[in-house]
Amino acid sequence: MNTPTYIQTSMELSLPSELGFEVIARDAVAAFARRLGIPAERIEDLKTALSEACINAIEHGNSLKPDLRVQIYCRFEEDRLIVEVIDQGVSPFLANGEPLNIVEKIAGLGSLRGMGLTLISQLCDEAGFVPGKGVGNCFRFAFSRRHAASFGR
Repeated sequence: MNTPTYIQTSMELSLPSELGFEVIARDAVAAFARRLGIPAERIEDLKTALSEACINAIEHGNSLKPDLRVQIYCRFEEDRLIVEVIDQGVSPFLANGEPLNIVEKIAGLGSLRGMGLTLISQLCDEAGFVPGKGVGNCFRFAFSRRHAASFGR
């Protein structure tokens, strides 16, 4: 079998804003990451982070409106995979200070919902909202091919 000498280093997906489509995105981006040499344990973290980011875009950014789209852009640069999840911004993200951690939530200091961003930040090498190129929220996260996130390790 011949190994390709050129590996595609970017990929784009466009999904309807409907719960369940995050699974399709998760599997497609995981396959792309494997081609790039991302270690298997990092791919499991990637799948979780991407699912959470897509669900946030669908539920919060696009307000569960199935006619709106969620765009996913993946690119590999400087030995890391960068993923951007962009909604159409019906509801812009507004930071309300530091989110509660899991211990505070279990203690009843806040809703048990809303742990997605905290989880993503623990799984990735970097994560957060960045200015988009147009209307909508853009959430970016990255996984290094060589570095493992510290969460649970």
